[in-house]
Amino acid sequence: MRHTVSVLLLAGALALSACGSQASAPATPESWTPPATATPAPTAMATPTRPAVPTYTVQRGTIEQRAELRGRVVGAGERELAFAVDGIVQNVYVTPDASVTRGQVLAELAPGELADRLARAQQQYDEAQQRMERAMGDLRFPLRRAEIDLESARAVLAQLLAPPDPARVAAARAAVVQAEAARDRARNDASAIKNRAELELKAAQERLSQAQAEFTAATQEVERDRNDNGAQERLARARDALRAAEADVARLQIDVDTARGNEIAAVQAAEAQLALAQLALDDLLKGPGPSAIAEARRAVARAELAVDEARNRIQVDPEISRLVTEAKQSVDEVQRQIDALKLIAGFDGRVAAVNVAPGSVIRTGEPAIIVTDPTVDPSLMQVLVPGGGAPALVAGQPVAITFARYPGATYNGIIAKTPADQQSASLALSGYHITFEPSDLKLESGDSAVVSVVLARREDALWLPPKAIRADSRSYVIIQRGDQPQRIDIETGLANENQVEIVSGLNEGDVVIGQ
Repeated sequence: MRHTVSVLLLAGALALSACGSQASAPATPESWTPPATATPAPTAMATPTRPAVPTYTVQRGTIEQRAELRGRVVGAGERELAFAVDGIVQNVYVTPDASVTRGQVLAELAPGELADRLARAQQQYDEAQQRMERAMGDLRFPLRRAEIDLESARAVLAQLLAPPDPARVAAARAAVVQAEAARDRARNDASAIKNRAELELKAAQERLSQAQAEFTAATQEVERDRNDNGAQERLARARDALRAAEADVARLQIDVDTARGNEIAAVQAAEAQLALAQLALDDLLKGPGPSAIAEARRAVARAELAVDEARNRIQVDPEISRLVTEAKQSVDEVQRQIDALKLIAGFDGRVAAVNVAPGSVIRTGEPAIIVTDPTVDPSLMQVLVPGGGAPALVAGQPVAITFARYPGATYNGIIAKTPADQQSASLALSGYHITFEPSDLKLESGDSAVVSVVLARREDALWLPPKAIRADSRSYVIIQRGDQPQRIDIETGLANENQVEIVSGLNEGDVVIGQ
């Protein structure tokens, strides 16, 4: 280009020179100034035009966040039933067109390891229950003895109050014999409990001695080689075993002391009852007196107190109660998981379709069996939207519906049922059932439909279009302040494809520079 311009300038200069020579040929009396020679303008280079930067004004209005869900038309009485968990179908108990009743098992998934887990949990629960019953039995023995003593004391008192006769004398003698037997029984029972406790203590002491020896040996082994990890682990185990053995000895020592004290108390109480019985007999033979009757009354009171004390002592070990409770919870939890493997009819109806077979894999929420409710008018239609991937909607929520059979028309609808409406451990609706108005549209089962639902709405909100907003670590916009653009950080809220709510950072009427 530069070479071309130079050639043009040179040619123009030569042409002007030729013209100048011809003009100066005739003489002229006056001085003449040649006209100014026009300098050719340089060729202008094309400069690209910079596009105008778009701007956007912060506006105030309503913002809605909507979701469009695809569904299909079904009979209003048609219910798609789905399993509440994933799994492999083990059994299907119904066929199309079969009648079903509420509570009937329609199909079930393979239990896998749940059956073994239930058996183990039930065994642990049974063992805990048996332990509880044994503990309760041990606690009831003193109560029963106290109740027997109370009955005897009341009998003595009644005998004293009755006129003396041979029958009463015989009964008093029998009371003595009974008291002697009670004493012997108390002595034998208390001695047996004490002996058993002492044997358990002796065994625990032997275990403690063995644990101490093992701990000493483990300690010496560690001292010989502190870098021996195996020795360190054996020392830790020996220390734990020693602590457990010490705790057992301490606990069993308490049991022995308690058993010894109980033995003395039980024998003393039984001997006291025997003495009272003998005294009652003696008094009866010589005739009742005021002091004897008063003593018999006191005996009854003491026996009643003994019964109350024995009854109050019937408290199960909290640890045993905890084990029983936890074992029962484990059984219930595994049973709940097993129940979740069953697909159960929630109403009386007729099977319209079976979508699964033994061995097939089924996912949560996938329609397994379709059942028709005969109580619903078969001519009524609803829209069914699959629950998987749909946002959480609630019954009674309004929606807008467009049908493929009626393009361009929009109809109002209401969510009638949700998967949560019949969610249980064994049964779930597979989607959302939506009624619509008018209900007499000429639709057929299987027609496609699009459901539009407002998920959120803001009234009188500030907003900008999405392309006006930038983001790095947070959202911001660019505004013009004087000669310089300025960044303004903002907080956004509700958004749709055309609007983004401005929660803070801008005011209505602010102008934002777009990207």
